[in-house]
Amino acid sequence: MILRGHNLLCIQGFVGKGYSPGFVANMTQVVRSLGAAAEVTVVAQADALCSACPNLSDEGCTLHGRGTEAGILRQDRDVIGRLRLAEGATYSWGEILERIRRHLAPEDLDEICGTCPWLPMGHCKEGLRRLRAPAAP
Repeated sequence: MILRGHNLLCIQGFVGKGYSPGFVANMTQVVRSLGAAAEVTVVAQADALCSACPNLSDEGCTLHGRGTEAGILRQDRDVIGRLRLAEGATYSWGEILERIRRHLAPEDLDEICGTCPWLPMGHCKEGLRRLRAPAAP
């Protein structure tokens, strides 16, 4: 599966809501397919989630109008760097989750996610909190 850098974090906060019914159905399918051994190629470009997004155009992401894609690319590369991943490389989903646990705190999303309309809802921060919570005995 191909996933862009910032979407590695969006998945953590997915609660069944999205930009359109088609987007939600696609994201649900992607999230359900991500077992620990699933192979994920990390990119800074439209991915498996973007493919069903109504904000995707020939120019890339248009969520905030023309030119949005440049900011999303910076965000992707920021996340890839923070997680110490290599753009274009393939990792197991379990390894990606472990890197998110080790290298990111919920508060980091304020800086990483900037103007994302989902950030104020708190789902992504809560997802990171759950991911970082100690496992129950």
